[in-house]
Amino acid sequence: MRELLLKIRALLLRFGAADERAAATAVTLGLLEEGDLFALGEHVEPVGETAARNSVAATDALAAAGAAYALQRRGEDAVIAAWVDGRHLDRALEMAAALGLPLIMLCACRESELDELSSRVMAADVSCVPADGRSVMKLMPALRLAVDRAREGDGSTLIECVVDQLSDDEDAESGPLERLDSVLIVEGYAMPEELK
Repeated sequence: MRELLLKIRALLLRFGAADERAAATAVTLGLLEEGDLFALGEHVEPVGETAARNSVAATDALAAAGAAYALQRRGEDAVIAAWVDGRHLDRALEMAAALGLPLIMLCACRESELDELSSRVMAADVSCVPADGRSVMKLMPALRLAVDRAREGDGSTLIECVVDQLSDDEDAESGPLERLDSVLIVEGYAMPEELK
């Protein structure tokens, strides 16, 4: 667990912890394996190359579904993850459900948008999981489940990364990196001076 959390921390630093997509991107890349793909904007890249980027751009949901379909048709045992925007989301969800695609769609959303987005996803019969998009530790279970589902051929998942919800015990000024650093220190995975 220590190595995974330190890898995710390094990715958070690369993508800029202030970006609302950074935590989910770092966790996703930490959980994906060699041979898996990540769609960024108009590009679909192997996981290692994606990690070399310094920014994360959303991609058209239908393009991500098409890339997952190509993987599936070639018989490759790989997963594709993508930040999706609203373009063609309903069609992509229908395609993902109909074909059981090995696709993880990440969508940054506000708490006020959850009901509408969840309804659209459930209507398409795709697994939908809301998660705190600002917390590495709260994202990990949802993303691990999505990766496992996709890898085992159990279909696609849309992760609703809620980016504006604070729980009672959270400091509004505390970002994903600060919260992860706190976990690393409390669990004994790192000393404070190592995280500077």
